[in-house]
Amino acid sequence: MVRDGTARTRDLFLFSIGAIYMFAFGSIYTQIPGLFGAKGIMPVQGLMKAAKEEQKNAKSTEDLFLATPTLLWFLPFDYDIGMEFLAILGTFISFLTLISQSLRIGPVYFLLWLLYLSIYKVGETFMWFQWDILLLEVGVLCMFVAPLTNTKSTTQNSHRQIPFWLVRWLLFRLMFASGIVKLTSNCPTWWGLTALNYHYETQCIPTPLAWWAHQLPTAIQQLSVLGTYFIEILLPFLFFIPLRFCRLLACYGQVFLMFVISLTGNYNFFNLLTTALCLSLMDDQHLAFLSRCFCCRWGKGNKARATNVKDSKSCKPVVLNLAVLATLGYICYQLTSYKDQFKLEFTSDQLNEFLKRAMPVITWIATILFVSKILLEILRSVKEDKCGNLCRILVVVIPSVFLFSISLVPFGQLSADFRGDLWPIVQRWHDSTDRFELVNSYGLFRRMTGVGGRPEIVIEGSQTVDGPWKEYEFVYKPGKTTSSPPWTVPHQPRLDWQMWFAALGSYQYSTWYISLVHRLLIGQPEVLDLLDRERLPFTKAPKYIRSKLYFYHFTKVKKNGTVPKSWWKRKFQKEYSPRLTAHDPSVLDFMKYNRLMPAARKIREPNFVERFLNGLRPIVKRIHPPTLLWGIFLTALAISALLSLLSSWTSQKKEKVE
Repeated sequence: MVRDGTARTRDLFLFSIGAIYMFAFGSIYTQIPGLFGAKGIMPVQGLMKAAKEEQKNAKSTEDLFLATPTLLWFLPFDYDIGMEFLAILGTFISFLTLISQSLRIGPVYFLLWLLYLSIYKVGETFMWFQWDILLLEVGVLCMFVAPLTNTKSTTQNSHRQIPFWLVRWLLFRLMFASGIVKLTSNCPTWWGLTALNYHYETQCIPTPLAWWAHQLPTAIQQLSVLGTYFIEILLPFLFFIPLRFCRLLACYGQVFLMFVISLTGNYNFFNLLTTALCLSLMDDQHLAFLSRCFCCRWGKGNKARATNVKDSKSCKPVVLNLAVLATLGYICYQLTSYKDQFKLEFTSDQLNEFLKRAMPVITWIATILFVSKILLEILRSVKEDKCGNLCRILVVVIPSVFLFSISLVPFGQLSADFRGDLWPIVQRWHDSTDRFELVNSYGLFRRMTGVGGRPEIVIEGSQTVDGPWKEYEFVYKPGKTTSSPPWTVPHQPRLDWQMWFAALGSYQYSTWYISLVHRLLIGQPEVLDLLDRERLPFTKAPKYIRSKLYFYHFTKVKKNGTVPKSWWKRKFQKEYSPRLTAHDPSVLDFMKYNRLMPAARKIREPNFVERFLNGLRPIVKRIHPPTLLWGIFLTALAISALLSLLSSWTSQKKEKVE
């Protein structure tokens, strides 16, 4: 009987995804009233009404769900209350997966995916982030990585390694695409290796350490860009080679990159999610090694095991590992040069030619490896002569083949010359299921924004036309130059993020922005909760609001080596939006046309769920969101540890009695 070498690794992966789901649900729950509530910036009632009108031929609620897959169609509450209910339910279920291994099963992860999909589909602008669709795709894979039922047998679930391989394939697509798009975008800063000269101060929500990273010399910034290319483009090819050392090296390369990014930028649960994907490159033997390293438990059994592993090694793997590393070093040497500064030794045309030739090869190799994985698992099952096990394998193989096939469509978008080479049926499969976010395309930090300065919107209000004008302060995004950059992980303040995107363009292209201004003009409490309540400039809503655009820059260390008191310096650029009033006819017409007017509620007696949500909201509002999320997570760990100790104590007591 072949031992399942990734059973513990898969369970740790499922545990990690449960934690990330909990962070995602909990984070969005704290923001629903201000973003999607009846009196929020983008009331979900308007979206649901528009979706229903688009589906005039829908004969049932099920038809509406197939067009816009969200459980809100089936809930007996107002839509915004329904969103809160789904978020709380998702937080609770994911919390349970952390404290009980028996709940880390396929049906539970299906429910978590469905709950998050239901929120994502009605979140519009405030949910359109790559980590949201990445979480949904990972959630689909978790349904099949997790066992179908609560079983202690690892041999019965060894076929779950097939979808676990798809997790590795997803990690490859994510990292490889994120590296390639930086070059295919033809952004001069990525090609000139100067992107990190601007990145730390222009990213959405930097951390305090970003200020220090921005002070690093240009040579180190250029070397860091080259390191990013090495980790994102070259190392992912080691994910699939049958050399364990190289695979683990590639794994820790990705983990290191995620760790460094998280030190200098607040990317909510993205870095945690990508790190969880890296578990697909590990195995139980390596987890045992890490456990011994961190816990310092070098028992006799562990020593014997380590000795056996060491004795079983030969010179052949060492030579192959060195050959692979030497090849990577030679490639880096050929593609880069240094003369006063680092430089890439290839052109955009050469890159496109490489992609044209490489994409079919990568696709065919991935397909061969995936099919080989399936055949080996089937042969193992036939060898063991277990018909039931073969049936369980086929139940996993069929959806896995489907998911792998349609994943080739977004992957093929990296090269325009490769897009049409896929079978038409695969394209049809992808298009018919696209609304369920089963697979997606990725490409983080495609272009470096804010090269001339970080554009930042400053909203000002006044009670009179002539002023004085007072600024609104946000909790997380830059405002006052003396305010320190915050730490927000794993919370994502979605309004602050969208303010960053809005500053890159015109307010006319940000439908939600006019709604935000209108809510401030009427002093809507739910929206004010998304801002810095402690530093609100008005006790009574202002009569006028205008917006200005500034360019922000990190301050520099002084020549004498002292650190300035201000984190930022800023310079006025232009008026972002004109002076507006709450009763401006153009504003009201715009709000009505886009279904953004505050939605009226039906007066009725609230049911039990609504009373529970209404009672929970004031309690949650008192806690800073990142503190709340980490508090829930640590509580889950404490309960899990306590249950483990009780189980161990009970087992020992039972053994003594016997």
